[in-house]
Amino acid sequence: MLAGLLLAVEGLVRKGRVAPEQVNQVLVLEYRLPLGNLVHMTPVFEAIKRSRPEVEVTVATLGLGLQVLRHSPFVDHLIETPDPTKNLAAAVRALRKSLKRLGIRPDCVLTGVADQRTRIALTAMLGSGGWRGGYTLKPALYYRPLAHDGGLSLIRNNLRVAKLIGCDAEITQPQVFFSKRDAVTAETLLRDANPEGRPLAVMVTHHSGTQPKAWHTERFVEVIRNVVLERGFSVVYVGTASDAEAIGAIRDCAGGLGRSIAGKTSVSELAAVLALSDVVVTIDTGSMHIGRAVGVPMVVLGPSWDKTLEWMPLGVENVRIRRGEDRIHVPAGYQLDEISVDSVLAAFSELTTLYPPSAEARQSRLQAGMSEVDHMMIR
Repeated sequence: MLAGLLLAVEGLVRKGRVAPEQVNQVLVLEYRLPLGNLVHMTPVFEAIKRSRPEVEVTVATLGLGLQVLRHSPFVDHLIETPDPTKNLAAAVRALRKSLKRLGIRPDCVLTGVADQRTRIALTAMLGSGGWRGGYTLKPALYYRPLAHDGGLSLIRNNLRVAKLIGCDAEITQPQVFFSKRDAVTAETLLRDANPEGRPLAVMVTHHSGTQPKAWHTERFVEVIRNVVLERGFSVVYVGTASDAEAIGAIRDCAGGLGRSIAGKTSVSELAAVLALSDVVVTIDTGSMHIGRAVGVPMVVLGPSWDKTLEWMPLGVENVRIRRGEDRIHVPAGYQLDEISVDSVLAAFSELTTLYPPSAEARQSRLQAGMSEVDHMMIR
């Protein structure tokens, strides 16, 4: 009832909403910051620019959101504000101030699937003009609300946001861009980790969350030893600084094989590192989504309780997903028990046969992800 009253009052104060096909200024609010959520939103920006390149796209976000979009050529402006789910008033003030400074008057404000929070809806209402559309827990506050469709992937659900303004480009894969400086940093890290220039396999063995996504240490060790000792690859471990100790432990169990660069890269530097790798073996975590975004061949170890349609890179030619049958309840001590070493090594063999390690393939991925845009330098 209160939401309806607020909408009615707003209708009296703000006249003349811009029709979807006439929208020229779009503001997107993106405050839910798990890396997978952020990466799965990137096709929306590309869809808008591919369909309607004249539309100016502004994104208000913070933290990892800034890192993921820092070099995106499909975004025109990045605005940093406090997190509205923690401090609504501060977020609204910062948003209004930044929009005024940049001379931006949004025709509409959009939110993706991950940002269904009442405080984010209120930030859209109080921090900016224009009509609101997308996913929300308070559809009464939106002029064009959307409801999540469980029969669609997260990417396809998010693309429905772009369609609200007539953008129907079919973008099936996310993209995360990096700068030339990021590429140089990645090349230096990998040269130090792999001085012999052997084929390079990246291992993503840990994640910083609390969900049961880990694989048995002894199984990872067996894969690592096989990849290095039997197949002639070098191994690099990636992750966050908080993962470094656990990664060090698994490396020790593998007899010291491989080098860890955990905690040594930003998101865009990690994207460049993965683009310069030949194959990735990864659990279902943020680095996996970055790997998908740069197009590196991957063996993905997925939990059987997760929704594959929503999160997994299904139907991607250079990705092999290993997981058990769907389950609802997770048993105590679950560690991707259904995934065997043999199945992972078989997937590794298949990928490296279809996509042989080569300097040409690495450079192709590097060039595809390279961007001269740096939103953080022009703010």
